[in-house]
Amino acid sequence: MKNIALILAGGRGKRFWPHSKFNKPKQLLQSPSGNTMLRDTFERLLPYFGADEIYIATIEDLIQPIREMVPEIDMLNYIVEPTGKDTAASIALSALIINRHRQQDANLAIFPIDHFITEKEKFFLSLNNGFQAVQKFQKPVIIGIKPRQNETRYGYICAGKNITEKENKQIYQVEKFKEKPDIEWIEKHKRSHQLFWNTGIYIIPGKKILELVKKWMPKLDQALNKIASSIGTLERGDVIKNQFQLIESISFEYGVLEKINDLIVVDGQFSWEDIGSWHAIERFVQHDDNGNIIQGEHSGIDTKNCIIVNDQGLTVTIGLSDMVVINNGPIQLIYPKNREGDIKKIINQMAKDSQFKKYL
Repeated sequence: MKNIALILAGGRGKRFWPHSKFNKPKQLLQSPSGNTMLRDTFERLLPYFGADEIYIATIEDLIQPIREMVPEIDMLNYIVEPTGKDTAASIALSALIINRHRQQDANLAIFPIDHFITEKEKFFLSLNNGFQAVQKFQKPVIIGIKPRQNETRYGYICAGKNITEKENKQIYQVEKFKEKPDIEWIEKHKRSHQLFWNTGIYIIPGKKILELVKKWMPKLDQALNKIASSIGTLERGDVIKNQFQLIESISFEYGVLEKINDLIVVDGQFSWEDIGSWHAIERFVQHDDNGNIIQGEHSGIDTKNCIIVNDQGLTVTIGLSDMVVINNGPIQLIYPKNREGDIKKIINQMAKDSQFKKYL
């Protein structure tokens, strides 16, 4: 069965707002390597997959800048959604179209774009182990990373028994998957299980994805059936657009993975960083003597363990700790580090108000 890479590049990167906006989402932002996040991801995969084996899922508004950034990808290898409806819809539509395009069932290796991975050989070894596991067991495979600390921004995997006979392969049956649990859940389960962070890298047969969607997300399945009937016709674009207006916006993790009990996790054993948020830059940017990350002009008293990014003028702080302060000129964003998950909420709230839409 053919192994295919699918890069998910349709999100807006709300956790990086206000630098990541509607007209410049995180795909186009610079990564620690100096490349854009999308270009980094594409180049990371090229030694393992041929360019014709890499697909990119994105939305209509972003197709032109993304094509300019990754000219090696043929237009037929783009999965273009009319609007973003989160990863469940994106992954399901991609599985449907890729299987039709390839005229065969394919194993899809699914990759977010906001990762920073330096140990390429270990990364490729994990992919080898993942493809072997999915071929043998025909179950969804997650590439996991052993946690370095409690982290409520990530999904968590409770590993069960090792299902391989070889000592150098750490591949486990998953006993429980929980997307973004609270600290109490993490503390409880790490006493009784070996835990892994969910990297968001999945290896799943395309046919299996569609089966899971049919079972757990029947409304999305109904939409896919109508889209499938339109493939090869002049009505395909209109049908996809109409169906995407009706389907629920939900992640693949909440829509499918939390609901099933036949997952497998591969211990990634490579260096991995999620760079999709302000909080993440703490691992790449030098701190001052008070634990602050300062970019731009700043003067402060009793300011500790803060992230302060100032693109314009001067930012002055007094008595702050564990805060994020972002000033890009017309927008100032200020919040405690532990409230990062609420950025999406405030953006969704502002999107409903005509007064604030211009800032998104």
